[in-house]
Amino acid sequence: MSNLPNDPLLNISINTFAKKLRSGDITSEQVVKSYLHRIEALNDKLHAFIFIDEKKAIDNAIAIDKLINSGVDLGPLMGLPVAIKDICSVNGMPTTNGSIVESDDLTGKEGKLVKRLKELGCVIIGKTHTVEFALGATGLNKHRGTPWNPWDLKTHRIPGGSSSGSAVAVASGLVPFAIGTDTGGSVRIPASLTGIAGLKTTKDVWPTDGIFPLSPTLDTPGPLARSFEDIKTIFETYGSGLTKNLDPISIGTLKLGKLGKPFTDDLDAEVHFAFEKICEQLTEKGAKLIEVDVPEASERVNLFPPIVGSEIVYAFGEKRFLNNCDNMDPVTAKRAKVGLDVKSIDYLKLKNRLKELEIMASNFFKDYDALISPTTVMRAMKVKDCETDGDFHDRSLLSSANTQPGNLFNLCGISYPIQRFCNDYKSDTCLPVGLQVLCANGNDSKAIEIGIALEKEFGYMEFPNLDEY
Repeated sequence: MSNLPNDPLLNISINTFAKKLRSGDITSEQVVKSYLHRIEALNDKLHAFIFIDEKKAIDNAIAIDKLINSGVDLGPLMGLPVAIKDICSVNGMPTTNGSIVESDDLTGKEGKLVKRLKELGCVIIGKTHTVEFALGATGLNKHRGTPWNPWDLKTHRIPGGSSSGSAVAVASGLVPFAIGTDTGGSVRIPASLTGIAGLKTTKDVWPTDGIFPLSPTLDTPGPLARSFEDIKTIFETYGSGLTKNLDPISIGTLKLGKLGKPFTDDLDAEVHFAFEKICEQLTEKGAKLIEVDVPEASERVNLFPPIVGSEIVYAFGEKRFLNNCDNMDPVTAKRAKVGLDVKSIDYLKLKNRLKELEIMASNFFKDYDALISPTTVMRAMKVKDCETDGDFHDRSLLSSANTQPGNLFNLCGISYPIQRFCNDYKSDTCLPVGLQVLCANGNDSKAIEIGIALEKEFGYMEFPNLDEY
C-alpha cells in the first residue's frame, strides 16, 4: 500500500469542489495542505515546481475559508489551488523564465491574468518549471532542469514544453489546474504528452502583460486541467468576453476537417493508430469527417523561427542579448539568434503573410466546425535520446510541427487525450497521445464544448500510477 499523500480532489470537478467548500464538507486550508504534502513527496522526483510558497498559500487558504464563512462568494475558483508557469510574474515570487540569465525585468510586474485569478480567490501555490524563455517544445531545460513525465517513473521522458512543469503538476495530481502559455503549442504539446486537457486561447483573449514577451505576435496564455468541464469553469469564470452559453455539443452533429498533409507526414506508429481509431469512432457516432490537406501549414518552418527570433531579440535589446548568449542554453541561443539576421522589411512581409494565412484559415470554418489532427507526431521520447542522439534530437524538433500552425493561423484549440485508442493500451509501455481540435479564432467556447463532448463519449483523462514512487 502506498504512503503517498492523496490528491484531495481526485475525480472531483472544480464545480463539485465549489459546492463542497460552501457546504462545509471541505475547506480550502485542508485542500491546500494536502496538495503541499503531495508536492513535498513527489517534486524531488517530478521536478514540476521551481518555487513553492507554502506559508503564503496556507495563509491565503485560511483567509478564503473565513470569507466563505462570512458569506462572501467570489465564484467557483474560490479557494482552489493553482500553479503558475515561471514566465509569469507573481508578487512575492521569483521569476527566472527558466534561465540563469537575469530577465525578470523583461517579464515586468504582476499582470492582469494573475491579478484576476487572485480576485477570483485562487490560491497560488507556486511557480512551475518551463523551457528557457519558453522557447522549446520538448520540455528540456539544461540549466534549471527538465520535469519528469509521470507516465514513466523508471525512464526520464520529455514532458513537452514549454509549459512543462504546469502539465506535470496537473497530470501528477499536484494541483487541479495550472496556467501555461502557448506560442507554438506550449500548452497543447505538454497536455498531449502528459495526457491532460489543455486549451490554447484565441490571441488576446487572455492578457499577456506580466508574462515574458517571447513573441507578442503569437503568445497566448491558457489553462491546463484534468477535464474540459474544468477548463470551461475556468474560462467562463475568468470572463474572457468571448464566453458563449452554447448548448452542449453532440458528436453526431459535428462536421470535422480531418487534417492530412503535412499533419500526418511524420507520425509514430502508435500516434497514427490512435488517431485513425478515434476518427473511426467519431464517424461511427455520426460525425462527418472530410480529409483536408493544408500545404500552407508547411510554411511554419519559414515563418515561426524568424518572427519569434526577432521578437525575443527585440525584448532583450540586441546588445544585451549578445552579451548573454553564452549563458543561455546553446539550443535556446541558436533559435533566438535567427532573429539577428531578420531585416525590418522582411519582418513586415512575414507579418503580412500571417494576416493572409488567418484569412485563409477562417474560410475553412465556413465548412467545418473544427479541424482535427494528432497534437504531436510522437509520444514522450527519452530525455537522454533527445539530448545525445542526433537522429532523436532532430525528431524531437518535430514536437511542435502540428501545433505551430494553430498560432500562425490565429486559431484557438485544445488537446484531448486519446491513448485509450492505442494498440498498446493497458500495457506498461502505453504513453499518452493527444487529439488536437482547432476552431476559428474567437470560438474558444466551441472548442471547449467539443472537448466536453469527447469526454462524455470516449472518457476522461486517466492518471499515471505514482504509487511505486
